[in-house]
Amino acid sequence: MDLEPIIVKIIDKNEGLGWSLEYAKCVEVEYRKFLLLCLENKEASIVPPTDVDKFWHYHILDTLKYAQDCENIFGYFLHHFPYFGMRGKKDLENLNKSWDETCLLYERRFGKPSKYIKENLWKAVGRCPNCGRRSPSNIFSVKRPTLADASA
Repeated sequence: MDLEPIIVKIIDKNEGLGWSLEYAKCVEVEYRKFLLLCLENKEASIVPPTDVDKFWHYHILDTLKYAQDCENIFGYFLHHFPYFGMRGKKDLENLNKSWDETCLLYERRFGKPSKYIKENLWKAVGRCPNCGRRSPSNIFSVKRPTLADASA
């Protein structure tokens, strides 16, 4: 899978995030690991760390490429669910459990991350990694957050 166009967009100071090329390539490696975890753990709710999630967002923005890449990797479209953790206290608890499970699956598959990766990429999940990928579990539903959820 060629992610060079995504990196070009991300490193752009005006159109992207202005990351250094070195950092963008580091995040790309972790993004590929995230996709592999999704592929190998279809029943789990895999939650990406913040910058991996940002990389995922930029990949998704190239809708045609993302759809083709998903078909090539998974055989189906890997959906992004940006509301995980925003639909009340129980949903936030599920997000935190999914984050812990993702970290365990990561270490089982790839070993412990290096100090640099752990401190810069695999730190505690941030607010948009309430983004998760859809899994067959009931953690992701079609329920979107409401203003009542936000004030709870």
